[in-house]
Amino acid sequence: MKGKWLSILTATFTAMLLATNFSFCQDQQQISDQVYQELDYLYSLFGSEQGIDPERLGGLIELVRTTPEGTNLTLKEQNNMEGAFYSFQIDKSFQDLVSYAYNPDVPPYITMPSSVQSVKWVNADAENEMRRSLDEAEANDSAFFLRGQEHEITTPDTNTGSYYSYNQDRFVTLFSIDSGPVLLSATLQEKVSDVGKRGCIVGEDKNWNYLYSEETGVNTTGLGWVDSYLYEARSFILYIWDSENKTIKAANLKWLNAGWKKINMVKSHHILGGMKRFVADLKSVLESPGLPEVPEIVNKNEELRGKDEEELRDLVAPHIERIGKVKDAGSCPSSFIKSAASGDYLQQMNSEEIVRILLLEYIRTRLGD
Repeated sequence: MKGKWLSILTATFTAMLLATNFSFCQDQQQISDQVYQELDYLYSLFGSEQGIDPERLGGLIELVRTTPEGTNLTLKEQNNMEGAFYSFQIDKSFQDLVSYAYNPDVPPYITMPSSVQSVKWVNADAENEMRRSLDEAEANDSAFFLRGQEHEITTPDTNTGSYYSYNQDRFVTLFSIDSGPVLLSATLQEKVSDVGKRGCIVGEDKNWNYLYSEETGVNTTGLGWVDSYLYEARSFILYIWDSENKTIKAANLKWLNAGWKKINMVKSHHILGGMKRFVADLKSVLESPGLPEVPEIVNKNEELRGKDEEELRDLVAPHIERIGKVKDAGSCPSSFIKSAASGDYLQQMNSEEIVRILLLEYIRTRLGD
């Protein structure tokens, strides 16, 4: 009988994940064996002290440079993980990409608001090295390589409403090819995440309104008790400056194992959905003519962090009150909205969460959303 219920619950949970609006259109183009060999080489750098040899990445670089924007490809399985490839383009200078998206003084959620709550280097020396050297390397057309470990906390998943925290190894490297600079960001999560906790997306995801709880589980009726985890993930994001067209050609390649009871529930189209979520934000922020200059964002962040918790609560209270009055909260459970309406949610918020909301609202206002 226990086996029967396990089968039913597994099928239900899988159906829940598959009930998504993401469309996955696999291109006919195939990724060559050479590219997979180069990806294996990049993977080997996580357990190494060696720097990167750009000459060993010719196939991958050519794939990113020549693949049309918006191409979706299924990747070969890696360690029982399905994977996906997604190409995109950023119409912004390479210096702006580095200054906003790879600047320790600019919170990562500024350019990834629907993907992460926070990303922090575990080793402060790595963060300081990023702060000192990457901008300088980009400006002087010189090489840069940094490895370390990060602690990341995600936003609520669009399928389950769960959010996760975990440590991941990471390296960031900058080098040059004939068309200009290349930035490669690689991450590897091998240790299982903390158990997924219930959060929710209030209304449309593009509005960046999220609520969080300390309760474990998912937001699906009858399956709220499910303990879900991110078991393993590896990701490579490549940005290549196209000097002829004055744009950035880019691609994300990712594999993911996530689910419950050590069963991987993730398919390639789920990964693609997460990629599109990330890219949509990155482009909308970086390409907006209203985006504040970096010093302005840094100053605003420091100004907010300089306020005490009660002052921050006063500032964020109107935002939480608006959420409590939302008529169409999308997939957000009514219990979350009631908590916002009653003021309970406001009282349990910590300073970091409040600063994130206020800083993102500031950015949204400047972008004209």
